[in-house]
Amino acid sequence: MSSAQTRSIVVAAVVVTDPLGRVLCVRKQGTDTFMLPGGKFEPHESTSAPEVTAAREFAEELGVPIDASSLTPWGIAEAAAANEEGFRVIGHHVRYAGQFTQELASLRPRAEIEELRWVDPWLPTGKLAPMLVESTLPKLREEAKARLAAGAAQKLEPQRVLKSATVFCGSGFGDRDLWRVTAEQLGTELGRSRVELVYGGASIGLMGTIADTALAAGGDVVGVMPEVLVTKEISHRGLTRLETVGTMAERKSRMYELGDAFIALPGGAGTLEEFFEVWTQQHLGIHAKPVALLGPDGFWQPLLDLLQTVVDAGFIRPELLDALIVVENVDDIIPALIGWRSGRTKF
Repeated sequence: MSSAQTRSIVVAAVVVTDPLGRVLCVRKQGTDTFMLPGGKFEPHESTSAPEVTAAREFAEELGVPIDASSLTPWGIAEAAAANEEGFRVIGHHVRYAGQFTQELASLRPRAEIEELRWVDPWLPTGKLAPMLVESTLPKLREEAKARLAAGAAQKLEPQRVLKSATVFCGSGFGDRDLWRVTAEQLGTELGRSRVELVYGGASIGLMGTIADTALAAGGDVVGVMPEVLVTKEISHRGLTRLETVGTMAERKSRMYELGDAFIALPGGAGTLEEFFEVWTQQHLGIHAKPVALLGPDGFWQPLLDLLQTVVDAGFIRPELLDALIVVENVDDIIPALIGWRSGRTKF
């Protein structure tokens, strides 16, 4: 047996979509990556009949029998293994062609499965297996385009999978309850979408609010905080992970490294500093990640007016300001981040 063969994992994978076009994904115990239901072939099972293996694995993982005759071949794909470093996965895909029943709508994890999600191919969020990102989701989008030739033009082709978002916000609550409500809504949306929240690690103000709500919604939250602030006992004790660094500069650098995108909520001087730094880095081509201002009731409008003045004075090119995402409603933030396209840099 060759080395290449020993480093390959052959599986049958089931593609089940709901009436909204979302695809069923599962996460196994002890892992943080979502993938299609399915698994390895038993010695007596043949890769020429992947529907048999797929039906067996589906019943074992999710407790619902699925008729192998309702599964049709959907191609073979290969990608890096999600949970076995250095291995490749060869996936024999089958598509569920049966009726979407109430039993499927109310699936619950069992056996080695810890969590399941219905992932929107047009808004891919969370930590997703490479085969899902590289093969399954693009193929589902192409199918949707073929079915809805005219309407599909309204969909933005995703440019990225949003696995994590770094959020800058106030360590206080400000003068309006609206700011707290927005932080709660964003934390809930990130947690529900399984987008890992990266933030400054505090338990107070809007920072504590967004962390609490993301955790309550089932999400992962990573805080980054200098030792001097940890010792003042303002660090959040219930995070998925708290990283302690030496300085404020190291804190910002680590927060920038961990995020796939950046969102500034209402906040003070520290929030503005962090926003301007990542936005400037985008201009310089240091990163090609979306930067967003999220604030209801026109919170950011005075800043936008100032930035337009700077553009008019010739110090910022118009397209660099145009690349900045500005939204007032939390419901709009994830589509905007995923649909963002990198443009020209300053130099």
